Formats: sequence, C-alpha cells, structure tokens
Amino acid sequence: MNIQNIKRLATEGKSPYFFSPDTMEFFNSKVYPDVAEVEKGYQFITSESFGENHIQFSLRFIDFDGRIETLFTRKSYKRIKALMAC
Repeated sequence: MNIQNIKRLATEGKSPYFFSPDTMEFFNSKVYPDVAEVEKGYQFITSESFGENHIQFSLRFIDFDGRIETLFTRKSYKRIKALMAC
C-alpha cells in the first residue's frame, strides 16, 4: 500500500473529500509518503498549517472502508501529558 492507494481508498470510500484539491489547499495540507499497515487499516502522516500558525503534524488512520480518523496530533499530546500530570 502506498499513499496513492490511500488517496484512492478514501476517495472511493467514506472520506471522498479528505484529499480533494480544495480541502488540501484550505488546510495547506501535505501528505507524507510513509504508510504503515496496521490491524484493520493503514496509518499515514499529514501536516497542516492555519494562517500564521505553526505546522501541525497528525497521525491518521484509514480503515478498509476509506474512513479516516485522526489518531494523534501535537495538541492531543499536550492534552494527554496534562492529564497524566494530574
């Protein structure tokens, strides 16, 4: 599996707009070529930047139906770290 196959799976499946040119441009998104096969799907990495804000990297999961979920972002890391400190 490669990122082109991931894009095809999403477009033909449950996430048809995730990789659309308009969506990618709006979020200033980049998709990195590394794909990891995991149980029930694949993981891949994206980055987004919002205006003047810093780049945010996200670990994503796509299942065999083309449904994409965000597993981890820098913001979620900060929330998890804060919860663990309690």
